[in-house]
Amino acid sequence: MLKFRSCLAFCIAIAIFLGFGEIAGAFSWWFSKIPQSDVASVYIEKSSQLVDSLHAKWRNGIFEPLGDEFTLDMQESLSPELQKQSFEQIRAIFGDYQGMTFVEALTAGFLIPRGTVYRFKGIYPLTSAQPEIRVVFDTAGKVSGLWLKPWKDEMQ
Repeated sequence: MLKFRSCLAFCIAIAIFLGFGEIAGAFSWWFSKIPQSDVASVYIEKSSQLVDSLHAKWRNGIFEPLGDEFTLDMQESLSPELQKQSFEQIRAIFGDYQGMTFVEALTAGFLIPRGTVYRFKGIYPLTSAQPEIRVVFDTAGKVSGLWLKPWKDEMQ
């Protein structure tokens, strides 16, 4: 019985650890940087188009369900109501989005690869400290993560 409980506790700990990693976007040591020459420029362009399009719609008061370029989880999680709340917070803190510049791409280096992370520095008028815009593509090429957070040289 004790052996079963120990095994169960270990399995639960692993599930929590992996779940936390998924939610938090993982830690930098889980990822390895992709050399600039190997970065898929199509995803840099796709990221820019998606973020530019979202911000343009939001500026015009359009908050609608996400399209097929996003995973089902993202479509369900980033509802029109949450988009509106996020936009209002972003605008209050940073001002109107003006663009973003690509910094690096990383791939999962721990356990099973789950996609590629593209990191950008956002350009906003109310701050000189450019925040990170992170776009994550799953292995099928759909957006599985989208974040705006303070920039840190090490991905967190």
